[in-house]
Amino acid sequence: MYLVSLWIFLFVPITSSFEPGVAVVKTVAGGGDVHIGEKSDCVDEKRTMDGVGSDARFNYPWGIAYDGITHSLYVADCGCPNTKHSNDRIRAINLPTLAVATLAGARQGYLDGKGIAAQFFHSAGMCVHHRDRQIFIADSGNNCVRRVSINTGDVITFVGSRQPGFQNGVGQQAGLYNPQGICLDEGRDILYIADTDNHLIRRVLLLKRLVHTIAGQARRKGNADGYGDTALFYHPTGLAYDSTHDILYVTDHYNHLIRRILYPDTNPYVSTLAGSVQGYRDGTGILAHFNYPEGVAFDRIHRVLYVADFDNNAVRIVHEDGHVTTLAGGQQGALDGIATEATFYHPTGLTFDATNNTLYITDQYNHKIRSITTLGATISLHQGNRMPIYGYGMLLTAVIVVVAILARRRELMRLVM
Repeated sequence: MYLVSLWIFLFVPITSSFEPGVAVVKTVAGGGDVHIGEKSDCVDEKRTMDGVGSDARFNYPWGIAYDGITHSLYVADCGCPNTKHSNDRIRAINLPTLAVATLAGARQGYLDGKGIAAQFFHSAGMCVHHRDRQIFIADSGNNCVRRVSINTGDVITFVGSRQPGFQNGVGQQAGLYNPQGICLDEGRDILYIADTDNHLIRRVLLLKRLVHTIAGQARRKGNADGYGDTALFYHPTGLAYDSTHDILYVTDHYNHLIRRILYPDTNPYVSTLAGSVQGYRDGTGILAHFNYPEGVAFDRIHRVLYVADFDNNAVRIVHEDGHVTTLAGGQQGALDGIATEATFYHPTGLTFDATNNTLYITDQYNHKIRSITTLGATISLHQGNRMPIYGYGMLLTAVIVVVAILARRRELMRLVM
């Protein structure tokens, strides 16, 4: 009996795994008519309007980033390409008041400038550099990354130019092709880019504006794990960085996979964490299925990844061991509610507020910004890899030994008496 107990506690690990509390989905801002037609259609209507909460209007919002200093959201409101009501603005949402304002941009194009004088073309992923008070934006239609001052609204082209390319280089000498995902290692001043139509993952040293390819092969789509340029992607879209373990997570859109890059700045190794074929199924590793995963956000508190599963109209959770569950959604619609009772229409961008334990989503075809609150964590028994948890094992061993000694001593005393 003692040996059985010892085996269980030594070799069946007790790990801290995230399990959601009651995920409550709410609409933060936006409203109006939902998208009508096929996924590739773009409804040309005048939608963009500043305002408060549901009185504000968005036009196919894509990227989103949380600013922990001001408790605000920034949204890449990308609009319909080449239409009369194309807008391509960078919007700001003050969360305490839900007031929505335009920080930069007014119509589609390519122009550096201040505030509404600047122009973007299909602005996509974005991230905030809190210390420098800057926003970096993947300006996908202009094949570049733009930088916006939070304090002044000044917009400059940071790396890349309007012409598609894949060359490494400094600033506008570097080439990008439809970049859609972006994230920061703020501690080391490194920007990572999902160079989507080049099927590459790029790194930018911010102080030098130096662009370098860390994984993938230019213009060669595929699906292969490996170091550096031996790895292959097919339309990488979303990025999130785990600074604790130095891991870069990638949504590999057309492969329907969640990939991770270990040590992206030094010796990048690409592996597949979850997913296999297109579909919708919870499970672990290759048993889980995604349907065009897009935005991604890493929760450093609970050690999980949140994924906007675009065509499944769901927000998924991916654990560090590759186990995938559905946090909210799973059906097309625009309903607020609890967990899978809530509905989305092509969720696209994600950002996480760790302080308030809240996830924010751009619900693109509903033209809304949504939130998921009351996320929680529990400690659960979890049979993962049979790796010994030595701390628990040593403690239990000591307890067993003491119990055995006491039992033996009691038996000897009974015999003597």
